[in-house]
Amino acid sequence: MTLATPVVSYRTIDLGVDAELAVEHHRDACVCSFGDESRFQGRKRYLKWLEGKLEEFPDGFLMAFVGERCVGQLELEVPYGSAGGYANLFYVTEPFRGMGFGRALHDRAVKYFKSWEANEIRLHCSPTNVRALGFYRSLGYRTTEREAGATLLEMSKTI
Repeated sequence: MTLATPVVSYRTIDLGVDAELAVEHHRDACVCSFGDESRFQGRKRYLKWLEGKLEEFPDGFLMAFVGERCVGQLELEVPYGSAGGYANLFYVTEPFRGMGFGRALHDRAVKYFKSWEANEIRLHCSPTNVRALGFYRSLGYRTTEREAGATLLEMSKTI
């Protein structure tokens, strides 16, 4: 049985309000992907990186809400001169996983990338993150390469 997903609203990440939540999401994404926090770059470094990305791609770095509850976070960019977009972070908070919010966030990502005239979405996923791999594959993503010496798969989808 499929339940209707409530309407999700989005707003640009505001570091004055969202810094700790963004850090928490990033840390949890590392745990989900790799089984522990060892790949988490640390609060200070992540927030500095995020601040720079917010200046460059403010419409791609978003918190997702249903009412007042945060259900996820997107970190999306289309590098200058590229025909493809890149998803740095595609995150659904734990209590909302498996309820259709991932697809809602993905729809928003596609809309963002198309607004930049991108014709492809790329992302990286840990091969140990079986749930995420299944989700991306269900959306039509294909593994394009494995990074040499790394523990990530590059996946892409034509849009």
